[in-house]
Amino acid sequence: MTDAGTSSNDGNNDAESRIEVTDNSGNLPNPANLELADSVLNRLEPKDRHEMGQMIHSRSVMGGVLFTVVGIFWWLTVSVIGNSLGDTDPDLPASMIFNLGFFYVSLLIPLLVMVATVLLMHSRERSSWQSGLIGGILLIIALYFTLEPLGWIVFTDQGSPSMALQSLRIGALAIMVHFASHMLLDAILLSWVQKMLQSFPIELSTIEPLLIGQGDFDKDEEEVSPA
Repeated sequence: MTDAGTSSNDGNNDAESRIEVTDNSGNLPNPANLELADSVLNRLEPKDRHEMGQMIHSRSVMGGVLFTVVGIFWWLTVSVIGNSLGDTDPDLPASMIFNLGFFYVSLLIPLLVMVATVLLMHSRERSSWQSGLIGGILLIIALYFTLEPLGWIVFTDQGSPSMALQSLRIGALAIMVHFASHMLLDAILLSWVQKMLQSFPIELSTIEPLLIGQGDFDKDEEEVSPA
């Protein structure tokens, strides 16, 4: 049984491989896929296949819950009571980018954050500078839209106190979408690794708990020479 290799996508070149090849003569996955699977396992650290299944379940459920909360939150705070919060006030300034109103910005921000999260995770796992660059640009654009209402209040005379609520709602949507996307992507990647383990002659090495006995402390004390 041999190691499939080591993963360095997380910036840790000393990380041990979690994948062991049980049959070198058998059909093996692409080396890039093995490296990706090893990176996912070293980052999320499931102890064994059973815990991997539990992590897939918990992350997919949490992602679904958060996406549902995002939908309900947007529906209630933007679509239902947005008028009473002053979102349709004609005196409120529109965004300086494409002259977008708050309603369209509230739809655009979750999309930008979700795409940016996917691209940034792809950049981390695949070591791709292109996806990291685009993901970073999208995050900055989303941050600008989030803080722009506050900017109108602080730096101009056209802003209204109701615009502070716009920033708060957009920020809450962005944060929830980011965590929901992250959870769902983790579940998808773990599910992909699980199917790879089932389809090829490779095994997941278990993480053994580090147990330190009293004898180890005594041995360390003996090795320390007096000053």
